[in-house]
Formats: sequence, C-alpha cells, structure tokens
Amino acid sequence: MKIKYEVISLQPLPVRNFSFSEVFNYMIKEDMIKIKFIEFSFFRQIMTILRGYEGKLYFLRIIINMFNLIKLLLSKNKTIIIGAAPYSIVIFLLNRLKSRHKCIFYTSWPFWDGERFPEKIYLTSQRKAWHKFLDGMVSAGVTKSATDGVAKYGAKSFHIPHSIDTNLFAPSDSKPASDKLRVLYIGKLVKIKGLPLLISLIKNNKWENIEFQVAGGGPFENEIVGLEKEGGPVKYLGFTKNQKDLVSIYQNADMLIVPSYHENFSVVIIEAMACRLPVIATGCAGPKEIIEDGADGIIVPVNDEGALKNAVLKLAASPELRDRLAKNGRKKAEQIYNLEAAARRWLTVLETVHKS
Repeated sequence: MKIKYEVISLQPLPVRNFSFSEVFNYMIKEDMIKIKFIEFSFFRQIMTILRGYEGKLYFLRIIINMFNLIKLLLSKNKTIIIGAAPYSIVIFLLNRLKSRHKCIFYTSWPFWDGERFPEKIYLTSQRKAWHKFLDGMVSAGVTKSATDGVAKYGAKSFHIPHSIDTNLFAPSDSKPASDKLRVLYIGKLVKIKGLPLLISLIKNNKWENIEFQVAGGGPFENEIVGLEKEGGPVKYLGFTKNQKDLVSIYQNADMLIVPSYHENFSVVIIEAMACRLPVIATGCAGPKEIIEDGADGIIVPVNDEGALKNAVLKLAASPELRDRLAKNGRKKAEQIYNLEAAARRWLTVLETVHKS
C-alpha cells in the first residue's frame, strides 16, 4: 500500500512504548502513513533532566522540539494529531494550530461536564477557549464516553480504542504447573491504581492455594516486597519494558485483577484478554466499557474490598467460569482491540479531516 498521509503527532511528553503509538507503528510498517513526533511540554521535560530521570543530551531533544513547534506555528495545512490534557493552558497554542492546520484531537478524558479538571484553570477564558477548540474539531476518543463528551461541544468524533498486537499478546500452548492459583496485578504501583486496596485485600484475608503476583514499579513497591518477605501470599515480579517478558507474565497467571480507583481505559485488560486470561476490574469508566460483566470478565464496585475478594474466590472455585470468560475475552480482543482494526479506524478519521 502506498503511503496515503503524512502526519505529525503533537504530544506533551515523549511517546514511549504506549499503546497509543502501537497502531501508528503498525501503520508505518504497512506504509499507510508517515509520521513525525513532536513534544510540547518543555517545562516538564526540563524538570525530568533536573531530577535526574534523563541525561543532558535530552536538552538537544527539547531544542529540536521547540524548533519544530515554531515551524508548525508558521506553516499551514499540515495534518496534526493532538494529544493534550483537557482544559490545559496550552489551549491557546492549540487554537492557533487549529486555525492553520488539519487537526485531530485524540483523547481518553470522559468528564467533559465541567465538574472535573485534570489541569489547573489559570484564566477565566481557558474553558471557553477549549470549547472553541472542540467546536468543529475532528476528534478520536479512546472510550465511547470520551467520544460522546467532546461531541457535545461540536466535535465530529470517532471512537478508536487503544489496540494491541494480538499475535504477540496471545495464549500459550501450555502453562507452568503450580499448586497455587496465580492472581496477577500488572501496572504502576501507585494509589490511583488501587494499590492500597490490593494490599489490604492481600493482608486482611486468608488465602488458601492462592498467590498474588505483582509486576510493575512505583511508590508501593517497598510495601509489596515487604509483604513477600514476611511470608505473605504475594510474589513481586519486578518491572519490565520487554514485551515478550510481559506476555510471559500474563501467560503464566490464572487471572488478572485491576483494582483501580480511576481508569480512563486500561491497556492491561485488553492485553490480558488477548492472552486468554479472565479479568476482574473495578467499575471505572474505562473497564466498564471494555468488559461485559459476566460474559468476558467481572466488574466490581470501586473501592469495595469485599466484592473484590468474592470475585477472586468465585473465579478460583470455578475453572469452567475462568475458561469461559477467558475464551470470550480473547475473542473480543481479536475482534475489537487488534492493530488492524484500529488502523482502519484511523484511516477513516484521516480521510474525514482531509475532506473537511
């Protein structure tokens, strides 16, 4: 296929190993698009250097991004996919870009009712500037609620959920034998992901023949490691960026648990589904859209330890239920969350913005 579109992806921070870029990588490989990434959150990037998270050569990246952004402000008719935190002060820059280029706003934010703001409101005109930006904008929403939210302000919005390589994230032919049922948590070890709830669940209940496996990094790492050292029913698997290792972690588990307090989507859910792993998740905005409760997973109320415990025990007691949910989850991942399907949706969006 001949390259149809040249695209600029404008994001606050570097896109690294996010599912957001996986579909773009696929489209580049299949010669559907040519893409250039530009980052605009210069202050945050400088702070990462000062805090020691990046080397001094990172300054060169910042300078190049500044140069590229200035070029965008002076040029016209480029195709730009914009990712930015809703209600951010950067909106005045975005409206300038909208007036000169063919822009697509890509968002996972579902709360466009004006009651929640992920960014500080500095100016009274900030909200109005966002409404102006959304009016007439071609948009892609990660969830249906995000898609519908921007449509209320006049955006022509398309639903494009995150996607994964379902050939890579796939079930294994065999699973290592174990005398314990392995309940997997994988993700950042932070409060918003429900780590206090998970830790309480592990500590305050008696678990027979069940082991909680935790993979990831973050502030609660020491507490997880401490639980393991004390002989608790938990095994810390560490943090990995290697996708093949990640797939093996899913394949070796018996179920996934997602105890988040807030979740706009949840890539780990679709990764687990693709690996034919039954999923228990709290009823946040994202998981509720991915999982059909009782059909391809289990949804429990947010911050309800008793419900979470009962769901784990329910799956533990029924291999047949685990198998049914897992098979249905794999089928859904193949049909909805694969890269090819996402690429087709993106081509439709790109065609739309070029016609408008």
